[in-house]
Amino acid sequence: MKVKDVMVKKVISINPSDSFISIIKILVKYKISGLPVVNKKGKVIGIISEKDLLSHLFPSEKEFYSNMQYWIQPGRLEEEAKSIKKLKARDLMTKQVISVDPDDSIMHACALVLINNIRRLPVIKNGKIEGIVTTRNLYNNFLKEFAK
Repeated sequence: MKVKDVMVKKVISINPSDSFISIIKILVKYKISGLPVVNKKGKVIGIISEKDLLSHLFPSEKEFYSNMQYWIQPGRLEEEAKSIKKLKARDLMTKQVISVDPDDSIMHACALVLINNIRRLPVIKNGKIEGIVTTRNLYNNFLKEFAK
């Protein structure tokens, strides 16, 4: 079985300049947990997941331990988290995109998802996005078939 057999062909994507608020609205509207960031030429330049958004709400381990007294003040995390609203997709996205080709095997896609601890893979052919494959696609279409 190939990636093209299970991928979602209608991909919802965003631009690098899209705001945090617009990203949240898209995720909620379409009931998805992540989406690719595509430039004006149609090239995937990043990917944003709920995990990326949540990670920006908290200081990194290095930031926290460099000034613990600052971070443990009551209300400090909430106050700092408000600054995320000013960020754009380009600031929030994961830039190293792991992707697959439509003709790759499902086993290859499963391996990438598992090894990289990710939930979605853009399907890219000739530099353009053709679809997206998620853990749900893999489970519903491949693992269920495999278990028969």
